[in-house]
Amino acid sequence: MKKALMLAAAAAMMIGATSANAAPFCASCHSGHKDKVGPAFEKVVAAYGSVDAVFEFLNSDKPLEPKVTAFASKKGIMKGQLKKYRKLSDDKKAEVRAWFEEQIK
Repeated sequence: MKKALMLAAAAAMMIGATSANAAPFCASCHSGHKDKVGPAFEKVVAAYGSVDAVFEFLNSDKPLEPKVTAFASKKGIMKGQLKKYRKLSDDKKAEVRAWFEEQIK
């Protein structure tokens, strides 16, 4: 029983089902102003032109084409995360966007 609960909690966290964790989709690879595995959010916004354009893409069904050339080799990682993000409810997507915007202030 304990093992099943731990697995369920881990799965919920991976798909962003806990409201306290809007960040897991992004935070493991990105930060607001510093490159990590992926580019800093400020570089992503600059590449897309605006936060609205970033989320217009994320919320679309368009295929991923990396806009920050230096990180094009990470496309496979981002593609998996994008697939998970696109399955989120609108409320969860709004939480992710609010968290994203907070990171670039």
